[in-house]
Amino acid sequence: MALHKKFLRIAAAFIVCIGLIFPMFAADSHAANVTVWDGVSELSSGHTYYVLDTIMLRKNVVIPTGTKLSVRNGGELRIMPRGSMDIYGELAVAIGGLVKNSGTMNVKRSGVFSVYGNAQSSLNGVMNVAGSVNIYNKGLFETSSTMKFYTGSSVFVKGELKFYKSSDTKFSGTMTGIENSNIELRGIFSVTLSGAVDVSGHLTVGAASNIRCSGRLALTETSTYTRFNKITFTKSGQLLDRRPDYKYHDMTVDILIDEPDVYRRGIDVSYAQDEINWQRVAASGIDFAIIRAGRGRAGKDNTMMEDIRFRYNITEAQKYGIDVGVYFYSYASSVSEAKEEAEFLVDIIKDYKIQYPVILDMEENFQGEIGKKKLTNMIDAFFEVLMENRFFPMFYSYKSWIEQNLDMTTLDKYAVWLAQVNDRVTYDGGYYIWQYSFTGKVSGINYDVDLDISYKNWPAILKKYGLNNL
Repeated sequence: MALHKKFLRIAAAFIVCIGLIFPMFAADSHAANVTVWDGVSELSSGHTYYVLDTIMLRKNVVIPTGTKLSVRNGGELRIMPRGSMDIYGELAVAIGGLVKNSGTMNVKRSGVFSVYGNAQSSLNGVMNVAGSVNIYNKGLFETSSTMKFYTGSSVFVKGELKFYKSSDTKFSGTMTGIENSNIELRGIFSVTLSGAVDVSGHLTVGAASNIRCSGRLALTETSTYTRFNKITFTKSGQLLDRRPDYKYHDMTVDILIDEPDVYRRGIDVSYAQDEINWQRVAASGIDFAIIRAGRGRAGKDNTMMEDIRFRYNITEAQKYGIDVGVYFYSYASSVSEAKEEAEFLVDIIKDYKIQYPVILDMEENFQGEIGKKKLTNMIDAFFEVLMENRFFPMFYSYKSWIEQNLDMTTLDKYAVWLAQVNDRVTYDGGYYIWQYSFTGKVSGINYDVDLDISYKNWPAILKKYGLNNL
């Protein structure tokens, strides 16, 4: 018995040494069955293959049943325009791996496409799915392609699935987005009679979307849902919305979607424009003005300040028939400071009727370094104060600032005033006012002024819901 135990101890020590000397064996229990794929060799049934470098596929490749092709960390598989892949087994994208499809991907009925890392399907790509697509925790699948999901196919989303505005999807399978997942629909997306989309995470229906549902769209108690465009439901289509009532529902973008679009010319002003002749501004054809009410703590005195021209500007603008909104320039760096700024703003505007939204202007570089989660909490705190006082909130910043610093999947319930100096907007999110110039010339104003376009009839909408003292 003693000799037997001694032999076991020696054997165990030997195994440990082998694991230390050759960690590759300890890292993968199936190492003997793993082959590094060169992108040329035929894939054999019952084997596992790794993609470790960049492979450009320009022919048809078949992943047989029982075979797994895994794109590992640092690996990249590109299906080129003339290339195609038929998946009967499994194509897996590990964390740190990337699959780019510009050709054709066919996930057969027995096939599985598993995304733990990143997957992209381009404008030129085509995807046909009869099997399963699974997007896990940190997985991101982005598509601009033409896609068909056949009856019996399934999509499981734990990470992020994004259909961009050039995508065209016919969906006849079942899609399940679990809690904390993110699904964005921005292109053409048709849910057929047999199709079902069940969401427990976040669902965004983008402004550049065309959604038609003849099947089922279900939102559970834990889901969040933001839409910037209409969804067309046919007679057989169903929306099952089990979300609890949101007490500030009438101060989110939900109330704007079904309102008709308008086109109105506006400006935004502050003390920087000095004394404005509002009679001449009104005569020039300006429909609305967004007026700075104040700013957060800044400067040597580190105090919040009301804009020195605010009361003159709002009184004179309304006197000559110009509808007004107001904005506050933030210097907050914490939730408590954001809340304090909002309370200061409410005290300034509480006695005025305001026909356009009440806007938080956040654009400082140091705020961009705070982190998305904390910034989200700060913006929520600021808007919570506004909504408690029945003011409709809106967020203002530059396109680049928003894209780099904010997680709009949690903030897109709020309306956006977008700053982008360009001849057209390239921002993919929803927006309701566009600031397109910083150097406008308007009669009655002696200095350059920002120019804006509004796309909703704000006075009528806010009055309908009893907001902004209207």
